[in-house]
Amino acid sequence: MNFNSKIALLVLSCDNYSDLWPIFIEQFEKNWSDCPFEKYISINFLSGDSHSFQDIKIGQDISWSDGVIKALNKIKDQYNYALITLEDLILTEKVDNEKFQVIISEFINLDGNYLKFIRKPKPTNKFNKYFGEIKPGSLYRPTCVYALWKIETLLELLNKKENAWEFERFGAVRSDKYNGFYVVYEDFFKISNVIVKGRWVPEEKKKIEKLGLIIDNSRPVLNTLNAVLLKLKNYVFKLFTNFIPWKYRRKMVFTLKRYNN
Repeated sequence: MNFNSKIALLVLSCDNYSDLWPIFIEQFEKNWSDCPFEKYISINFLSGDSHSFQDIKIGQDISWSDGVIKALNKIKDQYNYALITLEDLILTEKVDNEKFQVIISEFINLDGNYLKFIRKPKPTNKFNKYFGEIKPGSLYRPTCVYALWKIETLLELLNKKENAWEFERFGAVRSDKYNGFYVVYEDFFKISNVIVKGRWVPEEKKKIEKLGLIIDNSRPVLNTLNAVLLKLKNYVFKLFTNFIPWKYRRKMVFTLKRYNN
């Protein structure tokens, strides 16, 4: 069965990141030219000016989650699922669309709620040869980083007052009442996460420039200290998820957050 008509591809963005739209779209069209889905980008008031991505104008920003809710409400009557990503996650390698079709068919036949195509963190247990399960109680269970969502499930989990980080943290707790959350064993999409806190990540900026893409240099770059701290943070997170059993991660992180506050 062809499920493609049930799925939309939705890029979450806002006008403040309009300088990234041409870069994202150019690399997407280059690396996933046979993407079978209708493609949308959520923005505030500007035009995406793309022949391949349709604009979803959500108006004034209230919060990150409020913007996602508005975008999903505009497509939920046409589609059952949305493959969601962000404009600062740039595709750097070709996508195996044939394999992707096989994986999503497995997921939809299971009536799954969520399937993440970037393995961070890894699954709590093996499920089939394509993806593993993310059990209730897992840390950062839901995200919008190259994740295929059942739209009605995502809408139920979103709280319009939350930013993206709060959604990942508190949405994980709300998601515990759902099964059918999965993640691939290895990153399916090869991406460059080019922006952190509104600034270019120096190493990722160099990668993008080597691809010959035109960059708006008015956007600031992380200074050396913050770039080093970012690397250290990613390294610590990797150690944490490699050595702390998944059942204890959420409790430890929440305890640390309360202590720091």
